[in-house]
Formats: sequence, structure tokens, C-alpha cells
Amino acid sequence: MAILIKTRGPKRGVCNICGKYGSLSEDHTPPKGCMKATSKEIYGIHVHLQQKLPLSKGTISQNGVKYRTLCENCNNGLLGTEYDPSFISFVNDLALYLKTQFHISPAINIKTKPQRVIRSLLGHIDAQGVGRHEKGEITEPLKAYFLDPSQHLPDSLNIYCWPFPYKHHVMARDCAMGIFTDGPLEVFSIWFLKFFPVAFMVTFDKPETIKYDYMTCLSDYRRLGIDDEIEVTMNLDKIIHPWWPEIPDDNFVLLYGEQAITSFDARKRKK
Repeated sequence: MAILIKTRGPKRGVCNICGKYGSLSEDHTPPKGCMKATSKEIYGIHVHLQQKLPLSKGTISQNGVKYRTLCENCNNGLLGTEYDPSFISFVNDLALYLKTQFHISPAINIKTKPQRVIRSLLGHIDAQGVGRHEKGEITEPLKAYFLDPSQHLPDSLNIYCWPFPYKHHVMARDCAMGIFTDGPLEVFSIWFLKFFPVAFMVTFDKPETIKYDYMTCLSDYRRLGIDDEIEVTMNLDKIIHPWWPEIPDDNFVLLYGEQAITSFDARKRKK
């Protein structure tokens, strides 16, 4: 039986990002402009792990995956106006390259503004889940970073991305990843967002011994200014498994709640 995912918060409530009470608006994840917004069937991530659609339909969302959880300022004033344009440009430049028939180079350089891309990413994942405005010692610095463009990315956060040439969309926050080592189990929190053509992973307090050298680390540019523009290298010679990190291997375990989601294009209803 499919778990129904709640995406529509109240018309008035507390913003998931800033915590202020007022009118709430719908946030699209990924933002409009990254991909064609079509009707989606949204399921708990367990459906994704089964690698097949259930007979019953999940939550139907018109025009893409969206959550009514953000105030107008966070959603349209900051995300839509200030941060999303750089995110959309970064995503679409990678998509254009992956759609070409021939890939001559093992890597692609994309000119972008990392500080705007990162803020867009964090804002959209933070929008996931109705009534998720409460902050703690881990996410309070994230809120301050998002709202203040002069702040640097907190040292506790690392942001990774890699090419994702697959159709499905996966989104999860507040996951616990445990890495098996020669010593004690290394445990830290992660968020992730995956859709064509890119996957992102946010780690919180990741041990320095855990490395992801084959991914692009956007947090390497945590000290840049909000409008500093650089070329970011995306490696294409190693495509990561489409179900990583959702399906653990022998090296790690992953725990997540029922609000972790996957979505697929909505099936046509029988007449």
C-alpha cells in the first residue's frame, strides 16, 4: 500500500525556512526552468527501492513536485529572484551536454556562482515536508546562511553533486548515514535531491575521514562572495549507480523517515 505524501500545507502558517507566520506559497522542487513541469505521482521512497510502481497511485501533483510550505519572501523574493536563476543555469548547462550524442571529454566545466546555487539547493530541500519549520543546532546556521547573502557556508555543511542521467526524481532530508570503518560506525546526517541531469547531497558534520573524491564538492567554494563566478568541473568518467545512496551497499547503512519521496510521471487514467 502506497504511503500518501502530504505536500499542501495550510494557506497561512509558519514558513519552513524563516519561521515567520503568514501566507504560504507553493515551492517547486526542482525549480521551474530545470525541467518540464508535468503531472507527477509522488510516493514514499520505499516504492523507489522496489524498482516498480505499485498498483495504487500515490499523491498526484500537477505541474511537478511542489510543497506549500514557504512564505512569499523566502520562496519568490529569495529563491525565485535571487538564487534560482544561477541554479537553473547550472542544471541546464549540464543537461545540454548530457543530451548530446558524443561526449569527447571525461569532464565538463560549467561557469556558475556557487553561493547562489548552494542557497537555492538548501532552500528547496528545506521546503520539503509540511510543518517542518522547527530548527535545531544543525539547521539553525543553515537558516541564517540562506537569509543573509553575506554569510559563508557553515563549516559543518558539505555539498556534493554528480551527473545523474536518469529520469526519476528522489528527494529526502534528515537521513542518517552510517559508514562501516575499521573502528566505530561513523554516523552523520545527509539530505539529497536527485533529478535529471544532476544529483546533490548535503552532509552535516561528516567525519573528515569520509571522502567523496569522485564527486564535485561545491562547498570547496564556501568562502566565495555571493556573486563570485567560477568554473566548476563535473566528472563524467564515473557515473554513480542510480539508486545511490538510497540502496545501501556493504559499506554503509541509511535510515530515513516516511517523508523521503520519489516521483514519476503520472500515469494516464483509464476512461
